[in-house]
Amino acid sequence: MELGCGVRVKPVKGHDYLYVWHYERDGARRRQVYDYIGPASDSEARRRAIDSLEAHARRAIEQARHRIEAGRSIAGSAGR
Repeated sequence: MELGCGVRVKPVKGHDYLYVWHYERDGARRRQVYDYIGPASDSEARRRAIDSLEAHARRAIEQARHRIEAGRSIAGSAGR
């Protein structure tokens, strides 16, 4: 099981843009997905990035909590 999310600044043609990344299911696998937020210089985009990051982190924590409470080992499912 892969838990994670983060914020990344990607330079494009001399300008920096904010992206929030997280994991999504892709069949039996999980893949890292980048969501475009906006220009890194935009204060509203930075606020949206933080809000999005918090939402993804809450979901990741809830998924882990559910798996643990259901009696499944996170370490044991890493190879699946």
